Parts: sequence; structure tokens; C-alpha cells
Amino acid sequence: MSAFEYYANADLSVNKKRKKKKKSRSSVSNKKNRIENQVVDKPKITGYKDLNSIYNLNLKNSTKTGKKLFEWLIHPIDVEDFMKNHWEKSTLHVPRNSPNYFSELFSLIELDKILLENNLQYGTNVDITSYVNNVRETHNPVGRAFPHVVWDYYNNECSVRLLNPQLFAPKIYKFMANLQEYFGSLVGCNVYLTPPFSQGFAPHYDDIEAFVVQVDGEKHWRVYKPRSNFEVLPRTSSRNFHQDEIGDPILDVILRAGDFLYMPRGYIHQADTLYTETHSLHLTFSTYQQNTMYDFLKVVVEDSLNNAEKNDVSYRSGLPIGYQHLGGLCESEKSQPHSAQRQLFENQVNNLIKKLKNYNNLDHAIDKFSLQNFYTNSLPPSINDVELPCMVTNGTKIQSNGKTTKGVDLDNAEVKLIRKNSVRLIEETVLNEETDQMTNEIRLYYTLDNSKELHNNECQFVVIPDEMGLFVKQLFNTYPTFIKVSDLCDDNEQALQLVNDLWERGLLITSKNITYESDN
Repeated sequence: MSAFEYYANADLSVNKKRKKKKKSRSSVSNKKNRIENQVVDKPKITGYKDLNSIYNLNLKNSTKTGKKLFEWLIHPIDVEDFMKNHWEKSTLHVPRNSPNYFSELFSLIELDKILLENNLQYGTNVDITSYVNNVRETHNPVGRAFPHVVWDYYNNECSVRLLNPQLFAPKIYKFMANLQEYFGSLVGCNVYLTPPFSQGFAPHYDDIEAFVVQVDGEKHWRVYKPRSNFEVLPRTSSRNFHQDEIGDPILDVILRAGDFLYMPRGYIHQADTLYTETHSLHLTFSTYQQNTMYDFLKVVVEDSLNNAEKNDVSYRSGLPIGYQHLGGLCESEKSQPHSAQRQLFENQVNNLIKKLKNYNNLDHAIDKFSLQNFYTNSLPPSINDVELPCMVTNGTKIQSNGKTTKGVDLDNAEVKLIRKNSVRLIEETVLNEETDQMTNEIRLYYTLDNSKELHNNECQFVVIPDEMGLFVKQLFNTYPTFIKVSDLCDDNEQALQLVNDLWERGLLITSKNITYESDN
């Protein structure tokens, strides 16, 4: 079957499926009123900054900017109260009589423009979904998602999911990149557009902390507690559930424009517009995917075992001869002719596990895990208009006459790291290709060159000479305060060259514009 034939068949199939009789206005109204009766009165949100005013605060510490954005997201709930009473514990519904609260982030017009101006691919950037009669289906054709076809699906009551919106929506990217500075964990986002009288997804739970922001229209949400302790804070998302598997909802509300909903991972949820006469446009921001103590301890144990193997001969001693007959599924059902040998083996294993804590290098484990889990996956920092004139992007330029127009005076400048969570100094053991020996190497990893496409990075790094490590550490320790280059380098030419190298990579920012007109 050709791609065109597949596309045509998929399109006709979904049109045939989705054509159905609309619900009567009376049934819609009755159901809607029943749900509305469960919604608390919405406060009018006043006296709080919009997004642009937060970005323009010009906070020196990037984590404080991220926290301010999170405060804006959950306002008027206090961050400390949220972390104590809701984070990983319970849902939070914030109704608001402020329909434009989230309008700065995204809009229907922007979604249409993104589809029109970009080569979005089904399955990679766009999903077309439906959930009818307890059946969840994906109706993705092959190839580019042209607006005409997407809206045809939409008109036939299919939902549209935009994946990786940060690739195409600058305001969403800016919000995500700054918010991840607060969490110290990757922040993701999906856009969901649902037409009236429809549902796009089956009941399920996710492996992320979910922050739902209703941008436009309204949507009916039902949220259910985890079904058992095994599904509390899961590390992977669930399958699609049938309605009779999930019990009664603990939250049954309609989100309207400006409203907010938080759900911890493991909380089953479903959302629809089955009883509303309007569409729904919402964003779901996410974080803390596989960012658990279990994930961290896997690195700690592996790291500790490597240290133990190098430093303690007992970890290199051989297994007892015949160990395979001291236990196992079949052996455990036999009488215990080797109970004494088994007890000795069990004691040996337990002692080695107990002693393993002596070889735990927590600093190295934190470096290793944060590099693998955050720095490699995170978005590049979003640079604001205040910062641009103070970076290498505003350095030397060339005129049409072939002469350069500007230079920099870095020697007399004040500098600091571009972001707190965009750089990481790590000592690693690597193979020296010249000597063919393993050696320790100090590397400064940075996210400035990361892709906006999540999970698609090889984090770049600069090798730092051993004698220069102290200068880089001082940059970390003085952040977010600016430090004079002359005070940092103290007439050390090698240190001054290192500062120039870091600034030329975009990793340092100056306290003010340091460009000047050249005499060339």
C-alpha cells in the first residue's frame, strides 16, 4: 500500500467512525449543571505579575526566576504549602475568574500558524486521537500534518496533540527553560486541543508530575486515586484502563480558561468535552520523570560497587563452588542438605552489601546522576533581552567594508555563569589515547548547545586543566554574584585565557555591555 493510499484510507476511516448524532442540548445542559455544582467559587486573581513582568524582574539567580514562574503557575497557592501538602501527595485544583491568565503562553491562532509554517510530522510532532465506546485510537496518517487535514479530523471530533511545542512556540520554550532551573529536572510540555462533544484519551496515569493549564475553552476532568500502593508514584506510565477498573473519581470538575490542575504521577485521569458546547485548549507541563530515589540509588550502588571492586579484595573473591545449588526456584523446594553452606553464602553476601556503604562517594554519584538525568536531557537556557548585549552574541561584528565594528574589553569586566543549572563541573575517569592509560579528567559540561528536542542531546563539555579547576570552582561558588575578571584571574595568563574561552562559548555573562568601537 502506498503512503497516499494509507493516508486516504486512514482519513476515510476516521471520517466514517466520527460521524455520529450530536447529543441533545437538554442532556448536555443537565450533565453540565451537575458537574458545575461541584465546582467551588472562583476567586478573582488580582495583584499578581504577568509572565513578562516576571522575566523583566532581571533576577540575578536563575533558580529564583524559576521559582517565581512556579509561584505564578500555582498562584495564589504558596510554594512551600504546595510542596508540603500536595507535591507527590494529592491533586490541586485552582479555579480562577481570570480567563486570560494563561493566554500569554499559547493560543489557537498560534497552533494554526505553527501547522501552516512548519513541516510537522504525524507521530513525531502531531497525534490525532479519539476515545469512543471505551476504545482509544490513534488516526495518524503518513507525512506532514497540513492544517486542512488536521482540522478535518478535528471537525470529526478527533483530538489534536502537539508534541514538543517548545520547538515551534517561543513562549512555551522560554517558560519551560526557566522553570527547569527551579526543579533541577527536565520540564516537558504537550498541547491538547479537543473539539466539543468528544474525548481523545482513555483513563490512564502518567510517570510525571503533571501541571494542567487551561488556555481556552473548557474541559471536564475526572481524577482517581492510585488503585494500589504499587501504583503510587510509578516510574512508568500505565496502559489504558477500562471505566470499570478505576472506581469513582475523587475530583470531578470543569476547567475553564485560566484554571489550573496538578496531578501527582500515578493518579488516573480522563478529560472530555462530551457535555460542553465548546472546544478545549490546554497545556500539560511535566517534570520529575524517572527522577526518583530508586533511579539515583541505581547510580549510587553501581558507583559504590566500582569503588569496592578496586579497593577491597573481598569483592573480587570467587563464588563458592556449587553456589547454583544453594538456592533458586527449584532448589528451594528441596530439603536442605546444604543449609550450612547456604547460610555461609548468605552471610557473605549480606556482609558485602552492608560494607558497600563504605565505598559510597555521594559527590561523584550526584555528579554522575545529574549529568545523565538532567544536563544531558535539559533544554538550552532561554536568553532574555537584557542578557543578550552582555554575551558573546554581541561581540565583534563585521561591516560591509570588511572591517570589524566592535571588540570586547573582557579584562576589565565582571562575569558570572550564564545559569546556575546550565553548567556542571565533573571529574571523570577517561582513557588517555596517547598513553593508553586511564586517567582523571576535569570536564565542564554545559547545556547551551543542547537541542530543544527533548532526550536528543550529547551534552557538550570543556576539558579544564587540573591547575585551572580552582578558578572554575570560584565561578560556581560566587554565583549569582558577579566577580571581576582581574580578581578572579589575579594576573594569571592561563586563567585569563580560560575565562576568554568560557565567555566565547557563551557560558559567561558580563554585568554590562563590554563591547566598544574598534579603530580598525
